[in-house]
Amino acid sequence: MADESRAEKSEVVLTDAAMMRAMAHPLRMHIVGSLRLDGPATSAILARRLGTDSGQTSHHLRLLARHGFVIEAPEQGRGTHGRERWWKAAHESTLWADDTDAEDLAAANRASRAVYDQVIDQFHAEAAHQRWSTEWLDAAATSDYVIRTTPAGLQRLRERIVEAIREADAPEPGAETVVVVLHAYPRRGRR
Repeated sequence: MADESRAEKSEVVLTDAAMMRAMAHPLRMHIVGSLRLDGPATSAILARRLGTDSGQTSHHLRLLARHGFVIEAPEQGRGTHGRERWWKAAHESTLWADDTDAEDLAAANRASRAVYDQVIDQFHAEAAHQRWSTEWLDAAATSDYVIRTTPAGLQRLRERIVEAIREADAPEPGAETVVVVLHAYPRRGRR
């Protein structure tokens, strides 16, 4: 990638139960989210961003690195004393496989909703304080659609949405970081 601070790979698919458990912890999800949204950081910077202490953040960074969710970012340097260890997200997005242990998946879903809810709440708080232009307020949205399709049709839809997201990712003047969350699940009506 042209920007060395960005993630190395576009996505990781969590199919392994150990990886799911590692990612399902709320603080670890916040760490990965912060590295994706706010850029590379040291454990001290992450601790300030997330309101925790750097020892706890360091512990979780090491665990995330062991499972391949974060990697070192040597391009950020080593700091004035040569001791800083910079980290960045290893992937731009995480795909949760729904065919694994129900308990692990439920924990991961709770943790991911907490991260997404925080992003949405932050936007609404900033909007209430008029920190976003009218154009951004008009463009931001939460919506839902109910469709009827087949598994193959749903897969094609997801692929087209991902393609549209990648096409929209254009760092140009006036661009801001935008979080796009996609949920697409079949549902049977209640009888």
